Amino acid sequence: MPALEYRSLNALPLRVQNQEISFFEWVTLLTLCLTPLVAHVLVGVPSPTILDDNRPTWYHRICHYNPTSILWRYAIIADRRIRAQDWSKADLAATNALFWIDGRWDGSEAMTKGTHQYCVHLPEGTRASLFSREMVKTLIVTFQGLQAITLLSGGLTEGAIGFTKWMAVDIIFFPIALIGLLRLFCCFWLTDDFSYPSSTDNFLCPCRQPDSSGQSFERFSEDDESRPFLPTTYWGSILFRFVYGLSILGLLALTICYAISGGNYTATTFTVLLFYLVFLAATTIIFFIFFICKHDTTTIIPCISDTWYQIYTGCIISFAVVAIVIACLETRKSPCGKFTSGYGPDADVRACLGSVADAIPVSEGFDEPFYGLAAYEFTKKNNGSFAKVDDKQQVANFTGMCLGKLEL
Repeated sequence: MPALEYRSLNALPLRVQNQEISFFEWVTLLTLCLTPLVAHVLVGVPSPTILDDNRPTWYHRICHYNPTSILWRYAIIADRRIRAQDWSKADLAATNALFWIDGRWDGSEAMTKGTHQYCVHLPEGTRASLFSREMVKTLIVTFQGLQAITLLSGGLTEGAIGFTKWMAVDIIFFPIALIGLLRLFCCFWLTDDFSYPSSTDNFLCPCRQPDSSGQSFERFSEDDESRPFLPTTYWGSILFRFVYGLSILGLLALTICYAISGGNYTATTFTVLLFYLVFLAATTIIFFIFFICKHDTTTIIPCISDTWYQIYTGCIISFAVVAIVIACLETRKSPCGKFTSGYGPDADVRACLGSVADAIPVSEGFDEPFYGLAAYEFTKKNNGSFAKVDDKQQVANFTGMCLGKLEL
C-alpha cells in the first residue's frame, strides 16, 4: 500500500486495561510522558522581567507556556537579529527579556531600545557562548527533535520501524520535540545571562549597579542611540519568514498525513491526533495573520493578552490533561515488555515488532496464519535428570505471542 493512501479513520472505544501495571512502572511511564514538556516547553520560556508594581496574574503568565507562544518567540528573535544594523549586548538582553510594564507584556523594538541603559547585568557577548546553558539546552532538544522527525516520518511508511500509532502514555508528547528543531533558527541569540531592576522606581533610575567583581558597568548615554532595525520588507526578513512559516506548515502537513492514513485508532491516539491538529492548525493561522500578513516584530506574541488567546491556551492545556488521563486508562503491557494502548495480538505486534525480533501472534484456530508451537528434539526433566523425548516434532497449542527472528 502506498505510504500516503487515504483510508477512513476508525476511532475505537475507550478500553480500560491498565490493571496489571505496577506502581514503579507508572512512575517510569509518567516520567517519560512529561519529559518532552519539561524539555521543550519550560526550556523555551524565560523568567519574566517585572517592571511594574502590579505583578502579572497566573492567567497572564500561563500563555507564555503555550507552544505557539514559544514558536513565536523563537521566530522573532531570529528575525530581529537578521534586521539588526547594530547588535549589542543590550540588544541581546532586551530581545530575550519578557517585559511586564504598565499592566501588559511588551516585547516591542521600542522597548528593546528604551531599556538599553537600565540593564544592570549584560551578557558576556553579542551571541550565546558555545558552552552556555542555553546552548546545552539547544543541543539536547535538537537531538530529541531529530529523533522525533525520523521516527514520525518512518511511521508513515508501511513496514518501516517508526512511531507507533497505538502509542502508550509514555510517548504521547514525544512529537512536541519537533519544537527543538525550530529553536535552531535562533539558537545563537538565546540567553538568560542578563538582569533588569525589579521595580519601576529602580527602572526609572539609569544608574548601574556593580557586578560581582566590584566594578561598575559602563553606563549608556541617553543620547547614544544605535541605528534602528531594518524594516520587515528587508529581503533577509522576507526570506526567513517564508522559510519559518513553511516549517510550521510542514509540521501541520505531517500531522494531516497521519490523519489521512486512516485505520483503527485507539481512544488515546485519536485524542492525541486531535491535540496536535488543533495546536498546529491554530499556530499556522496565527502565524499567517501576525507573522506573514501584519509583519509584527514584538518578541511576545501580539495576541497574548487577548481573551480568545487565553481561552485557546486553556483549551490546549485541557486537551493535554485529557490525553494523559485517557492514555493512562488504556495503557497496558505487551508480552515483550513494551507498552501500548491497543488491544489484542495486533496491538502486541505493533508494539513488539522491530529490527531485533519478529513478533508472531499464535492462536488455536487452524484458519490463523500461525497456530501452535513446534518443538524439535527437546528434553524434559525426569527424576533429577534430563531425558531426550524423541526426534519428532511436538506441537503444543496455545494462544500468545512468539518473539524471535524468522529464519527463511
